[in-house]
Amino acid sequence: MLIKRVLLLLAIAFPTPAFSQNDWDVMTTFYAWFPGASTTVEIPLGEIEADADFGDIVDSLDMAFFGAIDARNGRWSLTADLLFADLETEDASPLGGMFSLVKVESRVTMLSAYTSYAVIDGPNTRFELGSGARYTDAAIETRLVGLSDTPSASYTDDGGWVDLVIAARLHRNYGPKLYGVAFGEVGGFGIGDSADLTWQAFGGVGYRINDRWSVLGGYRELSIEREFGPTDVDAKLSGPVLGLQTPF
Repeated sequence: MLIKRVLLLLAIAFPTPAFSQNDWDVMTTFYAWFPGASTTVEIPLGEIEADADFGDIVDSLDMAFFGAIDARNGRWSLTADLLFADLETEDASPLGGMFSLVKVESRVTMLSAYTSYAVIDGPNTRFELGSGARYTDAAIETRLVGLSDTPSASYTDDGGWVDLVIAARLHRNYGPKLYGVAFGEVGGFGIGDSADLTWQAFGGVGYRINDRWSVLGGYRELSIEREFGPTDVDAKLSGPVLGLQTPF
């Protein structure tokens, strides 16, 4: 199923010319992201906010998987990125004496596919512009812990959708071993069933251990604003990234 979705997203991404299979160079990335989270959910009882900062990551992050594949042919690049995160944030209830605590559990699966073209392709600097699509499947469960005679309450918002995105990526060599990377995208724009607005940004520094492996560290931030039926959800994840790459 995931392979079919990757192919579908690549098919509707920015078109590229055909190349021989032997012309492609491939890079894979496996990385861990340690995000703090901020979630705002509109429920019938009012607006709920819950946060978990970097110090709460170990307790709030139940499961995570991140990986990416890049294929490059001359100035053209194809990228597929898979993200899965299951985390929980909590805060004191803003609803007076009715509830003591609010907990928000977010389960997000994101599968992205992009095609990009290097408008700058020098010996040390490569700058790419591109477009593509991202499929997101999200479930946001809001639980209110009741006080005294007030029963606890639970609200669940879930759904899957596709966002069209535009993206830019920069790769800069600072020597035979050290390099820097930056990536940003924005999309959604409220088209059809897509997010009202979604964006993400990443900046990091890599070090080539040898011809086969590089280590990469940086910071990533992701934001999603979307209506789930009558409910508005604004979720932000941000934190450090540590990864391992197989270079081109």
